[in-house]
Amino acid sequence: MRLSVLSSGSSGNCFYAENKESAVLIDAGISCKQILERLNFIGRSPSKIKGVFITHEHTDHVRGADVFCRNFRIPIFATEKTAENCFLCSDEDLINTIKNDETIKINGMNVEAFSKSHRAGDPVSYNIFNGKKASVITDLGTCCKNVIDNVSDSNLLCIE
Repeated sequence: MRLSVLSSGSSGNCFYAENKESAVLIDAGISCKQILERLNFIGRSPSKIKGVFITHEHTDHVRGADVFCRNFRIPIFATEKTAENCFLCSDEDLINTIKNDETIKINGMNVEAFSKSHRAGDPVSYNIFNGKKASVITDLGTCCKNVIDNVSDSNLLCIE
């Protein structure tokens, strides 16, 4: 498994994780153009991306989701409250709601959502499993027991 930080911070968040068969993005808080430029910089193509997982509804996490996902027909995964509290995509067929502690399987990768503390409708962070475990946490308000339990055995921890 490979994890690359395409962008992190209040100007936009976007993380790329891949295995041999496919890849996912955690958040798409930068423009489609910027996502493509940064994928090119790390030698990757958007054609490998099979899902975009949104942590919460703030603009710096969703800004590029609509254009990127529509252009490349990539499904978006977000909690129901996140999907209700922001504009994710004009093609509603691409939006998939998930629950906390739900695991989505994508070509050998398991992406698991877990709740965290942040001022948003239903914010989550993600664990990505593919032989190893990588955890991506953005905008962590308080490091509660749930977060500690979910990342304590991670091989890679990325905290924004």
